[in-house]
Amino acid sequence: MKKKQSPLESTAPGYRMLLPAALLFLLINTIPFLYGVVLSFTNTNYFRPQNGSRFVGLQNYLEILQNEDFYRMFSFTLLYTVLVVLLSYALGMAFALLLNRDIRFKNFFRGLALLPWIMAPAVAVVIWRWMCNDQLGAINVMLKSIGLIQTPIRFLSDKTLAKVTVVAFAVWKCYPFMMVVLLGGLQSIGKEVYEPARIDGASKWSCFRYITLPLLRPVSIVALSLMFIWTFNTNSFDNIYLLTRGGPVNSTYVLSIEAYYAAFYRGKAGYASAASLLMTVFIALAALAYTLLRRARAGKGAAV
Repeated sequence: MKKKQSPLESTAPGYRMLLPAALLFLLINTIPFLYGVVLSFTNTNYFRPQNGSRFVGLQNYLEILQNEDFYRMFSFTLLYTVLVVLLSYALGMAFALLLNRDIRFKNFFRGLALLPWIMAPAVAVVIWRWMCNDQLGAINVMLKSIGLIQTPIRFLSDKTLAKVTVVAFAVWKCYPFMMVVLLGGLQSIGKEVYEPARIDGASKWSCFRYITLPLLRPVSIVALSLMFIWTFNTNSFDNIYLLTRGGPVNSTYVLSIEAYYAAFYRGKAGYASAASLLMTVFIALAALAYTLLRRARAGKGAAV
């Protein structure tokens, strides 16, 4: 008679198969993160190796928090992130609603809408820099030719317009992700869900507000959360650094660019690690606050 396996024995082969992937994840993610944590408490400077590396406690963090420019960069990073996430969601929702309908050439329009997402960042930046060039940019040339402007619009050399331009570029790059996620959510909603509302004479806006949006809430929360993390941590660097390098006059500086310049232009590895960890701490605190808020709302709902 065959001996019955325990639950641990039956799942052991699966754990053994996962072990290489877990070790690879540890090597690629966990060890560099822990190394960054250690660096943030030292005065390590790659441009001055002769000074060595010694423990300085919270000195790097205090230097960042006492820097007035930090709060300006943090506020712009947060504003940039919020605007990109909300505008990408709105634009992605509009395209998802359009592509969820029975229209001609749907596959063609879907591929066209995905183009910004699949385009290489370097290629996208070259296109946008050419379009937004002060003198020879396609937008300025077109507007001048039809007589709408006399002097060129300084998209990348004016402080305010540069901020608007980097937000517009990021929205253009990010909305396809929102569109794909929301389109999947819309296609999972059966048409029969809307029938009672239509029989009662509900308008399209009422159906969207009271049926579609609530049913899309789980998908929307995941998409908005992921986009917020990506935009705050990584997309803010990729999009802004390639487009404006943080200029003009540091007007589009974000925390990730400050950490990059501190590490690779000034050699201050400890300072750069501290700045990066502060960004991680902010994301963790935001996630914790959101979790506590949801639990509080769930508790109130259960009490009622």
